Amino acid sequence: MRELIGPETAFDEMAAQVLPVSAPPVTLPLRRCAGHVLACDLASDTDMPPFDRSAMDGYAVSGASSSYRLLDPVHAGQVPREDVGPGTAVPIMTGAPVPPGADRVVMVERTCVSEDGATLRMTSGLPPEGANICRRGEDITQGQIVLPSGTLIGARHLGIASMAGATDLPVLPLPVVSLVSTGTEVVAPGTGLGPGLVRDANLPLMQSLCMESGFQWAEAMHVADDRHALAERFSELLDRPSDMLIVAGGVSMGDRDLVPGVLEELGVRIVFHGVAQKPGKPLLFGIYSDRKPVFGLPGNPVSVMVCMEEYVIPALRKRSGMKSFRKRSFEGSVAARAEGVGSGRTHYLRAEAVMSGSGQWLLTVPASSGSGDLMSTSKTNCLAILPPGPAVLGPGERLEFHLYARHGGDVSFA
Repeated sequence: MRELIGPETAFDEMAAQVLPVSAPPVTLPLRRCAGHVLACDLASDTDMPPFDRSAMDGYAVSGASSSYRLLDPVHAGQVPREDVGPGTAVPIMTGAPVPPGADRVVMVERTCVSEDGATLRMTSGLPPEGANICRRGEDITQGQIVLPSGTLIGARHLGIASMAGATDLPVLPLPVVSLVSTGTEVVAPGTGLGPGLVRDANLPLMQSLCMESGFQWAEAMHVADDRHALAERFSELLDRPSDMLIVAGGVSMGDRDLVPGVLEELGVRIVFHGVAQKPGKPLLFGIYSDRKPVFGLPGNPVSVMVCMEEYVIPALRKRSGMKSFRKRSFEGSVAARAEGVGSGRTHYLRAEAVMSGSGQWLLTVPASSGSGDLMSTSKTNCLAILPPGPAVLGPGERLEFHLYARHGGDVSFA
């Protein structure tokens, strides 16, 4: 009987072995950078704003007065034609440069203009000096690092990069994954079912979880429980230029669980095989050729989902060069009675986390018939973590939980 290690130990051992992809950075145009990791710091080539600008439509005035003589207006993209002196005002639009001499911008709603259009009067109190003016450089100063190396680039980062003067960015290549589902009893989706056969849920599940997290797969295939077939396929995939191999099924203790032995015969160094958790107890992790991570996931679909969320997606994020790859822990109250395994194992309960009116997370754990019951996950968005010990939790008791990567995005990771 192999010794089980705890989930935290398993994660730490995995994280210590997974290194960023060694390929050099590539330069991509901004439109293609989303989902990649920035390879080096990006500094701004300008101040932002690049000039003092109006924060709203109104009037740029100089000094405190009850009325002002109106000068020519300034629109966004124009250069003011004259300075603003005491007792004068310039109609100004949002984003337009504030004319020299103006010390505040008054909202249109606080003013009225004389019938001849020559004079501006205040209809309510004058705002303080500096009001409604965005000062040059108050957001970004020239030379400031606006995006540090290791940033996972999203839409907001691309907007910042564009403001900072970039048209393209150096990024790290995304890791490419090889995916394998196993099982002689497993047939392709859409295939008619004979006695003892089940359709392959694991391969599309793994493909989708990779895709939702921004990663690509080079190969996705099914292999029967045959030592020769497994060895042939694994040998091909291990030596191809993909960055990780993920196998679902065939890693437990049965006489058809051939994956661990085949991997070892092909030179995979097994780092751990067996974690004190439910589901996912037979989880295997190894390294091939001192570089390529290899995961062997238990074959039940919920086990596949849990191990992908808790280990594989974090490993892919670290492989991509992301600094945030550990799941972030939240805490919520159990809405109703919840059951775990009541043993020395950590139980990952599929759950739905909802923010209550009081600003607290409330956890609802659906009924489930076990780790083959993928239907029980259909309305869930997180994994609640029931530590070893008591098998039953009552309403109101507190549990840590991890949001699914898709539901929490970057917030799911710390």
